[in-house]
Amino acid sequence: MSEQLRWLFRILPILLLTCLFSPVHADAGLSDTRILLGQSAGMSGPMAQYARQALIGAKVYFDRINRQGGIHGRRIELLTRDDQYTASLAAYNTRQLIEQDRVFGLFGFVGWPTSQAGLQIASRARVPFFAPFTGGELLQKSFDRYLFTVRASYADEYSYFLRNMNWLGIRKLMLLYQQDQYGVMIKQDIEYRARREAIDLTSMEISRSGTNLAVLIDKALAAQVDVVMLVNADYQVNARIVRGLRSRGFLGQFFAVSFVGNKQLASELGEVAHGILVTQVVPLPWRISMPLVAEYRKRMVESGHDEFSATSLEGYIAARVLVEGLKRAGRNLTRERLIRALESINARNYDGGGYVVNFSSSNHQGSTYVDIATMTKDARFMN
Repeated sequence: MSEQLRWLFRILPILLLTCLFSPVHADAGLSDTRILLGQSAGMSGPMAQYARQALIGAKVYFDRINRQGGIHGRRIELLTRDDQYTASLAAYNTRQLIEQDRVFGLFGFVGWPTSQAGLQIASRARVPFFAPFTGGELLQKSFDRYLFTVRASYADEYSYFLRNMNWLGIRKLMLLYQQDQYGVMIKQDIEYRARREAIDLTSMEISRSGTNLAVLIDKALAAQVDVVMLVNADYQVNARIVRGLRSRGFLGQFFAVSFVGNKQLASELGEVAHGILVTQVVPLPWRISMPLVAEYRKRMVESGHDEFSATSLEGYIAARVLVEGLKRAGRNLTRERLIRALESINARNYDGGGYVVNFSSSNHQGSTYVDIATMTKDARFMN
């Protein structure tokens, strides 16, 4: 064997090890000082206020962690792209975030259609997709190794509400749902659950931008229902429905799910909001007896925010849980290590400040927390 070949065999193992642990082979979005996360959310469009509130809560927590030196020396950066609450734009944003921006993981997509579009791409690329702000069943039903949620599903919310109506003896409800495939799927699920509770449910479709509201209001009054269920993401359209029915003498109850943008709807309606029932997937942000809520309020004020909402609290919780997973994954962070670290979080070993989070290798839906609150005249809520 020549001297050159002997030299090559001696250096080859060193070259292989160098290549193996080189930054070229590290997951995208990581450096010695940074973890880059990506988000697609409707920062403009019908869900803009909801998306902005969720982002405020998340950034308050991320910023605090960064001021403390980050996670194992790495700061968290969140790159947000606007999808205008449009599925096709969310899909485009997701590809850009993964392929061009080269993010480590995806965080806090807002809405069912946009989250669904983003998840399909993220899952194929094996990129963690953490805490979408939606309870859509397509995301919740089938297990996906790259998807983690930290909120209850819409089915959890509807079931909880309909059971309560049954217990109270309220049997006559009307469902007003949005005109798209997601609205139809929600309608079908609610109708099924209403039949199980022996509730008389009438369903009517809200046209895009609410152009048929006058007809809906007439039919709701004629049906003499006890409760009108608002299953539509546009809080301005929902406000028009409430005002229209109240102005015509409707004395029944209104119900809205968490995703309606409860704070925005209450502010839009003012005193007319009084008495509207809403399901919450996080504790009320005024429940200061809960350690998590007290912590959230303190961090919000420290960051210059004096407006509290369930939406910003949900963003805060999502960031808090993700940071816990990143800490557990250790300094030698990879996407696979993050997934395994998140799966180790449960009520026995994680202090959620009163908000229980349970993940495992077979369960990535961290919470089923649901409560019902009532809107007050000053855009607040009470149990």
